[in-house]
Parts: sequence; C-alpha cells; structure tokens
Amino acid sequence: MKRYLLLLVLIVPISVVAQGSRWVTNDCSSGEGTGTYTWANGETYEGQCLNERLNGQGTLFMANGDRYVGHWQRDLQNGQGTYFWANGDRYEGQWRDGAQDGDGTFTQANGDRYVGQWTNRRKNGRGMLTLANGERYDGDWLQDQITGSGSYDWPNGDRFEGQWDNGRQNGRGVMQRTNGDRYEGQYQDNRRHGSGIYSWNNGDRYEGQWENGRQNGNGVKLWANGDSYEGQVKDDQLNGHGIFTWDNGNRFEGQFQNDAINGTGSFFWTNGERYVGLWSDGQRDGPGTFYDAEGMEFEKLYRFGTSVD
Repeated sequence: MKRYLLLLVLIVPISVVAQGSRWVTNDCSSGEGTGTYTWANGETYEGQCLNERLNGQGTLFMANGDRYVGHWQRDLQNGQGTYFWANGDRYEGQWRDGAQDGDGTFTQANGDRYVGQWTNRRKNGRGMLTLANGERYDGDWLQDQITGSGSYDWPNGDRFEGQWDNGRQNGRGVMQRTNGDRYEGQYQDNRRHGSGIYSWNNGDRYEGQWENGRQNGNGVKLWANGDSYEGQVKDDQLNGHGIFTWDNGNRFEGQFQNDAINGTGSFFWTNGERYVGLWSDGQRDGPGTFYDAEGMEFEKLYRFGTSVD
C-alpha cells in the first residue's frame, strides 16, 4: 500500500497593525466594503472587508506563490474556499478559523486525491483517498491516519475490507484476491495474525491460528482431494502433534515435522489394522508393533520403510 502525504496548511496571521503592513485601499472603515491589504513580507489580500477586517469573499496572495480564494470572517478563512499551492496541490472545501474543517477535497499535483471530512486541518471522519497508481481507500480517518473501518482496493482487483489502525490492517478483516484466494480473520500490522480462515482457489482450506502472516499454532487443513489434517502447524507446515486422514479413510495420529510424518505415531487402516512405532520422512523407520484386525500383535523392525525382520 502506497503511503500518502499529509496536508499541512499554514494559518496566515492577519494583523492590520503589523509593522510595515497597511490597507492600500478600502472603503470599509466603518462598515462593509472592499479593499486591498498588503503585508511587509509581500503578501496581499484583495476582497471584501468589514470595519477594516477581512470579511466576506476575498483572495490572499502568498509571497511563496500560494493562493487562497474564498470566504473570510474575522480575518481568517471561514466557510467555503480553495487553497492553491505553488507546487500544484489544491484544497477545495470548508474552512473554520483558518483551517480545513468540514467537507473538502485535496488534490495533489502527483494525481493523488482525497475527498471527505476534515477537522482542524486534518482528515477526520469518513473519506476516500484515490492514489495516482489506481489504489483506493474508502472509510474512516483519524488525525490524518487510516483508522477505523474501511475498504482498500488495488488496481489488480484485490480488495481488503475491515479494521485499520494508524494506516495498517489491525483487527478483523477480509482479503479477497482476484485469483479467487480469500482470507477472513484477524490482522496485526498488515499481516494475518490470530485466528482466521484462508481458502485457496483450488479448493484447499486452512482454519486456525496465524502468527506474522504464517500458519502457526493449532489448525485444520482441508485439501480439495478429500485429505484433512487437524493439529499443530508451524511456518505454514505440519509440525508437532496431529491427525492426518486420507480421502480413503486411512488415518495417522502422531508427530509431524516439515509436512512429513516424523517421530512416534500410529497408522490406522480402514480394515481395522494398526501400526504403532517410529517414523522418518513419512516412512516406518525403527521398531514398532503391528496389530491385525483381530487384535494380534507382531513386533516389527523397519529401515526407511522396509521390514528387516
């Protein structure tokens, strides 16, 4: 997600008694009128005034090339107005006591655009930010930061909808990918973290715990071919104790490491047979006991999956 620029607007101090500043012309010394006021630093106001104070519609020309056109009250921008920066940025909307406050649109020279609510020159409330690269956020803001609930859309069609804090995905949310993948669950600092469900476009599915964007903790994996696993996972792989069930009904219960059966465990066949022993990389490796369907026991010894009895 591209970082957006904050909007900073200087509240222009207005003083008709500042040294070197003066009314060039005015007919509002005792009521409404129009006039031109200049400051020693080269800034100029042209527009309506009341009792020699900026009041009504007027234009302020800044020495740095910035310009404000809009409504004034008590020497400050109040009401509807537009501020033009010399670099091409522009704010158009409501003002209160010299600051953006209310509904307004900020358009940057690079093509980024924010339309929404403001409080004391900061984005606050509901608003939509559209970036020049096609990304778009629509939702809550707090002190110029994406905070609250909202949706973020990428140009490739990916979409996130959920909770935010200080410009990052935090809380519950749903990420829908254009390739059909979908995650619904908890986030922390833009990463899947906590409990959540990830569904792949091929029909595979994981439901369980996440840490820093990876499957970590306890979870359930379901494959499109009918296989399933329930147990411990680490770094997106089967790691720890778990139960793997094949689509034909056979089942293994025991230890896993890096997506393979490793350690002690029991394999159950659907015909009632069972093997209990040591395993390595998915193969019987070491001593074990085979139980037939009638419960008869047979001590066995395997090396890399091959019986050496």
